[in-house]
Amino acid sequence: MTVMEAARILGASIQEDPRFAAYQDAQAIVANDEQVKELSDNLQTLQDQFNAEAVKEQPDEKLLNDLQEQGSAMYQTIYQTPAMTRMMDAKEGMDSMMNEVMNFLYLVIGGADPKTVEVTPETMQQMQAEMMQMQQ
Repeated sequence: MTVMEAARILGASIQEDPRFAAYQDAQAIVANDEQVKELSDNLQTLQDQFNAEAVKEQPDEKLLNDLQEQGSAMYQTIYQTPAMTRMMDAKEGMDSMMNEVMNFLYLVIGGADPKTVEVTPETMQQMQAEMMQMQQ
């Protein structure tokens, strides 16, 4: 089996994981959520207004600051919607899985036995220490 064949198997396994399905479902919910769409449209309008003002020969700094504050508040509102909260929780699950996979690969590339190595804080610290020694 080649590395790419093994990578394809890994990719298929990732897509079969419940965390992947939860993330896909959450993304679909966000894409179809009317509240998120409306807030995102409002945010885009604020960004357009900001950009239009910023390119003027003498932009109104107070207006730019106001638009930036409104945009930040709108952004926070978007991320507090139930749909976005669900998606961010699902993304955390995916990120956790991917970090574990990547850390495993780093350990194996560093010489660890792929059949027995476990991704733990201790093994990660050991790998980081070895990498630091290699750089010296």
